[in-house]
Amino acid sequence: MKENLKKTPEFQTINSKLDEAIDQMDISEVERQLEKLSEVKPLPYAIEDSKIFAKRIIKQNKKGQGCMRKNIKKSGIVAACLMLTIGVTAVYGTGIFKNFKFYNQKTTVEIRSNQDISEEEANRLAKEAEKDYDSPSTQGTTEEAELRTFSSIKEVEETIGIKVILPLYIPKDFQMEKDIMVQNSFNNNHNIYISYKSNAKNNRSLDVTIATQDQPEDSTVVTVTDAVRKGQYTTPYGTKYTILKEEEGIIATTDINNISYNLIFTGVNKEEMHRVINSADLRGYIK
Repeated sequence: MKENLKKTPEFQTINSKLDEAIDQMDISEVERQLEKLSEVKPLPYAIEDSKIFAKRIIKQNKKGQGCMRKNIKKSGIVAACLMLTIGVTAVYGTGIFKNFKFYNQKTTVEIRSNQDISEEEANRLAKEAEKDYDSPSTQGTTEEAELRTFSSIKEVEETIGIKVILPLYIPKDFQMEKDIMVQNSFNNNHNIYISYKSNAKNNRSLDVTIATQDQPEDSTVVTVTDAVRKGQYTTPYGTKYTILKEEEGIIATTDINNISYNLIFTGVNKEEMHRVINSADLRGYIK
């Protein structure tokens, strides 16, 4: 039955349009065509095919059509990120949100989904994404991203409507860079980059990145980074950070509702690092 369906003109038309949409990273069109596909075949087959197409999105995304480009850092590392839909014929209740993180020897893979996917399925997607991320054929081909530059925290908050919370403790030799960078990503999300540099030593820095993570209904987001997990740190107020390492940097990262909050340290000792982390009052992100 499956083979016969694949030979029909209707299937060939949908498949052709999907190919074109994937090549152009037109997620809306991909979703529309997958919906059409789900109307003409049973649920299991729709899920199987949508994942095949999603895997191709991963490959195209690594070629520079995705949400992280020009070595822009989300958690202190270059991130390959994509959005895909799984099983578009399935309808799930509102309020579903699942977050899976897989820590590997060379990468960290995060799966965020508002679909009812299992841990087994998330693990499969993570392994495929990590394998493709390391593929030599898709490395070194990223494109430049368009960034907006702001001169103050107030200007950022008023323009994009996102509260910017900074640590209250900053080492005395650090000074905030005058330019605050904001990058737009998929689904009207924003990545905010704020940097502090030491005026005493060139190899000391602190970067604060704040990324919103809203996503459309019935979607799954896969993010692959070069960071590796080193442990966990809990502040006196109970906020839990995952500690990652990437090259010379140490990254403290935590998720609160739709916000990914990241502190990236270079040349900062553990005592200073803990003081900075403890001084970031993130209760403003709790809804």
